[in-house]
Amino acid sequence: MATVFRTLALCLLCLPAVSAAAMEPRTNYMINCQGCHLADGRGKAGSVPSMKGELHKFLTVPGGREFLVQVPGSANAPLNDAELAELLNWMLGSMSGTSSNSFSPYTEAEVKKLRAKVLVDVMKTRERLVRQFAENK
Repeated sequence: MATVFRTLALCLLCLPAVSAAAMEPRTNYMINCQGCHLADGRGKAGSVPSMKGELHKFLTVPGGREFLVQVPGSANAPLNDAELAELLNWMLGSMSGTSSNSFSPYTEAEVKKLRAKVLVDVMKTRERLVRQFAENK
């Protein structure tokens, strides 16, 4: 039995060190978003919108930045405002190929302010924003 524990300990030492902070947004995505939007953000055709390659477009139209915080999956996530800001920034970078240099990252204070305003008609708002993407091409 002692040999098993020593072997396990050696295996754990060989794993790459990853800080908890580096894993947190990805972990929060896996726990709170991946069930519907899938691991890579592509969603489910006909029922869950894709975020893969699309998420950054919301930052290009009026009201889009706010939408990303106020959409119920974000606004109602069991994350504090700092965690949600970090998650949104991570998603924009990892799912849209948008570097943090190409957009103003969300802050805890901004998320807190935007979360306080409830988004009443999610589908209508999303449709309006997506229509604006097409018009901006």
